[in-house]
Formats: sequence, C-alpha cells, structure tokens
Amino acid sequence: MRLTVRFDVDTWSCAHRGMPFLMDFAQRLEAKFCFMVNMGRAVSRGLHLRKLVRSPSPANVSEERVDKLGSMQRMGVSGYLRTALLNPEVGLTAGAILQRAGREGHVLGLHGGRNHGEWQWGAQNWSGERLRDEVLWGLRAFERVGLEHPRRFSSPGWNSPSGLPAVLAQCGFEELHDRHEPGIPIDTVASGGILREINTAFAGEPGGVGYFESCLVRGVDAASAAERIVSKLRSGPAAHAVVYDHPVFCAGIGRDLFCSTLLALRERGVGLIGYASGKPA
Repeated sequence: MRLTVRFDVDTWSCAHRGMPFLMDFAQRLEAKFCFMVNMGRAVSRGLHLRKLVRSPSPANVSEERVDKLGSMQRMGVSGYLRTALLNPEVGLTAGAILQRAGREGHVLGLHGGRNHGEWQWGAQNWSGERLRDEVLWGLRAFERVGLEHPRRFSSPGWNSPSGLPAVLAQCGFEELHDRHEPGIPIDTVASGGILREINTAFAGEPGGVGYFESCLVRGVDAASAAERIVSKLRSGPAAHAVVYDHPVFCAGIGRDLFCSTLLALRERGVGLIGYASGKPA
C-alpha cells in the first residue's frame, strides 16, 4: 500500500514555516511528500473586497456543512496578518526551501499562476491565452529560483477551466491534480489522452478541504483517520491514493493529528511516496 501526501503551498506561512517542519518530519519517517507551489501572491484584494460586499444569492448558498477552520485559525494570527496586510509572494520568496525539497527527493508541482485568489475565483472565465500566460509565468518563476520544469499542476481552489489540460500539455506538463472524488483510486481517471488526470481520494468533503483539517474539526482522532485510509487502500482496485492538506495546518494547529496519523500509517505498512503516477519524479 502506498500513499502520496500532497500539500498545496499557497501562503508565505505554508512555504516558510510549514515546509521546513514537514521536510524534517519526512526525514524521520524516510518519507517523501508532494508540494504544489504557488509562486505568486496568495490574495487578490480586489476580489476579496467584492466578495465581502456582494450578498450571496440563494442559488450560491450551500446547505452542506464544510468542516474546516477559519483562515486565522489555520494560519495563526501572525501568519494571517502577514498574508492579509503584506501579501508577499509565496514560492518566489522561498527559493532555498524549494531547492532543499528537490534535493531531498520531494516532488514539486506548480499551483496556479501569479495570484492564488485570482485563479481560484476567476479562472473559469479566462481565455486560453490568459491561462497560458499564467502558467508560463509560473514556469518562469520556477526557473528564477533555480528549479527544474515541473511535470505536475494543480489549480487553486480546485478551479479547473475546461481549456486547462490542452494548455498544460502544450507547456510540457504530464499530470493535472484537480479532481477530488472520495474512494476513486488515482489510476482510474484520464483526461482524453492529453495528460494524466490524478484524483485526490482523501480530502475533507464537501468542498475538497484538507483531509487532516476536516478530521480535526469533526473530532476524528489519528487512529481513525489512519484506519479510514488503510481500509480504502485495501478494498480498492489500486493500493495507492492521494491525501491532501496544507503545510501551515499540518505544521501548526494540526501538527499532533497529522504526525500521529502518518506514524500510524507507517506502522500499518503504508509507504509514503512523493509521486502519484507510479513513476519516480
């Protein structure tokens, strides 16, 4: 049984506070992780203000409860204020950290373009030219901090525009990680032969929030969180799946739950690998 732990690195705190702790922990476990990195800024202040003043229509209101923390709980007060007030670039300010991840065998993928918030809330309306420009910006940012061309991509907020697979294929990507369908193993979803589409089987649903974050909010302990993963791996047609969360949570308020769950998984014989497609990075 194998599990890929995928982290979306979408704030300064995720990169600068979360990733170093997770890489230290990975050394202890002899594990590898997958980091999807946004190279630009986390927040679109204009979109955020429009969301605050716009009243949601009944059609946009979901009656389903989403088990997640608030941004300040997840990031801590200092991390929240840094992002809200300074809004620093994420990956472009963390070159040494990202280079360390590559040297230690972790997988690095690209997570959106110039601005995480703009992609999350607006990319479905972008033209193919705008999508390509955003992706190319991200690739150039990888090069600026001395990283190799990534082969994997994930969209901020799971917001995957219909034209994205073709753009990614043209830009040399091999995998798109934008699905989160519980229980479906990673090898059952394809994207029309353009590139592999990898499913994330373990996320907090509804909404595709972090798996460990959702467990914490719902009061699920580490043993139960690990048992659910092991049970699915054993019962499914493919003994390999992806679990999703954020570095700032797993290195912060969720540290005990996250670490205890991974230790329990290792005791149950689950290998923690950094790549999702069955071939090394």
